[in-house]
Amino acid sequence: MSNNFGPPSQPVFTVDSGGGQPKQHQYYEQRMPRHTEPPMVPCWTFPPARAEMKRKSWGGLNAGMAWVLTLILLLVFAALGLGAYQILRLQTEVERLTQERPTQIQRIALQRQVGLNPAELNKNTQKSAAHLIGVKSASSGALNWDENLGEAFTHGIKYRNGGLQVNESGLYFIYSRVEFLSPTCKSSDLHGHAINRKRNGRNRIIMEDHTEGFCTPGSNQPWTTGSQLGFLQQLRQSDWLSVNVSHPHLLNKNYHNNYFGLFKIH
Repeated sequence: MSNNFGPPSQPVFTVDSGGGQPKQHQYYEQRMPRHTEPPMVPCWTFPPARAEMKRKSWGGLNAGMAWVLTLILLLVFAALGLGAYQILRLQTEVERLTQERPTQIQRIALQRQVGLNPAELNKNTQKSAAHLIGVKSASSGALNWDENLGEAFTHGIKYRNGGLQVNESGLYFIYSRVEFLSPTCKSSDLHGHAINRKRNGRNRIIMEDHTEGFCTPGSNQPWTTGSQLGFLQQLRQSDWLSVNVSHPHLLNKNYHNNYFGLFKIH
């Protein structure tokens, strides 16, 4: 036996002309078990689920848009209805004014034809009244007033001979006030104040007042007292009213303390 100490011989590979693998490699492939890859599990749910979610989102969006459009349409119709109502109301108002305007113009024209103007109409609607202040003098107890002093006036009533003559029949309120002033007091002092009415030549007292006990008899202290009358009276045309006092010389000289007047109520 001979020992071969030379280098080991190299393996010889046979190559198949058919383009196959080397036989040694085929040998190892035959000897070694082939590892099989695990089968792939198909996933068919992801794309359909994604499409379903997309379809649901578009459906919810469409429902919301439908509600918004419905509300917008309702608001538009409500605005149109309100506008139509306002237009109809304005037309009705214009028709009413058109019907009233000729009547007003005709009334104004009629007033111009008869010579009446608004100032004269207001003047005619004023009621008769008179107010006198300030006693100028007295004769036989009847007082004479100053018709042109201060706030004195006569309207629809004539001042004549110290009294007021009524030019129109009706219900009147008549009033008068006088004030007496004296430096001494006597036990017999009795001061009278009355309003007379003259009708058809006859004089009649229609209201009066008597004042007494207003001072201490025998006193040298000055005193003053007043008397006031006010009442309703039905008067006739041409009735004449006057004021009488018992002591005209004791009347206070202050004009505003003595006055006389009346005004028509109805």
